Amino acid sequence: MIARPSSDTSVTIAGYYDSLSRFLDFARRIGRGGGSGSSATHRFLAADAKDGAGVPGPEQLDHLVLTAAQAAGLAAQPHVFDAGCGLGGTIFRWHEKVGGTFDGVTLSPAQQRRAAAEAARRGVSAACRFHVRSYHEPIAEARDAVIAIESLAHSSDPIGAVKNFARGLAPDGLLLIVDDMPESAANFRLLAGFKAGWQCPVLADAAALQAAMTGAGLTVTHEDDLTPRLRPRPLAWLRVLIAVFGLARMLAPRRGARDVIGAFLGGFYLEALYRTGGMRYRLMVARKA
Repeated sequence: MIARPSSDTSVTIAGYYDSLSRFLDFARRIGRGGGSGSSATHRFLAADAKDGAGVPGPEQLDHLVLTAAQAAGLAAQPHVFDAGCGLGGTIFRWHEKVGGTFDGVTLSPAQQRRAAAEAARRGVSAACRFHVRSYHEPIAEARDAVIAIESLAHSSDPIGAVKNFARGLAPDGLLLIVDDMPESAANFRLLAGFKAGWQCPVLADAAALQAAMTGAGLTVTHEDDLTPRLRPRPLAWLRVLIAVFGLARMLAPRRGARDVIGAFLGGFYLEALYRTGGMRYRLMVARKA
């Protein structure tokens, strides 16, 4: 199943990313920022006993995805493409662990500047490169792995994106996808609120993504439902937050403020979807023959 969009422009999503990046920069300066201080804005996941000790919340997802890639046979010193790299957190963590070369793409000039500056600060600019471009554009060089973490939800054509990723993989290359994937039982109002708040034009469910990978010549080797690691707020409290932030967004005078408030609002709708069984948070790994 694919939940179809209400709107679809890269310009709109790029502006949304820029607004959030500016907000996170401000929040970081006052001691907040949802992990942006460590170049991570991924979902916070609860640790599991099998993960081992010493893996803090903001880094939990990158740890899990890298572990899955290594279990699937990730090449030594891999050549990796990060589709929707954001502030570069995944790239920096993977590079610290396995070396290699990385190219991350984002539609947001603000995110690209921030990630490139962090690469320069770390002295890894030659190995960790960041570009303003769409991951729907052809991938120029064959890659040992393509990562798409919480980015396909922002694609106007997730099936087409999967096909593009597959074309960009070297033989035995890996595609790793982590995203929110709707269930057939998802409440329409909650789903629409989430999509509007997080600028998600199309949402593909697990079956659609699996079919896309298979159709693109990939073999799915591993799947993991990470939903139990999420910790959504109680539904009653989420209803209050949705009402308050919905009103605040309507009253916000500027686009940037509406984007930021909408991001919070979309997050509350998403938590409500998880609370009501309408969404799953999944990791999928596939290999190119």
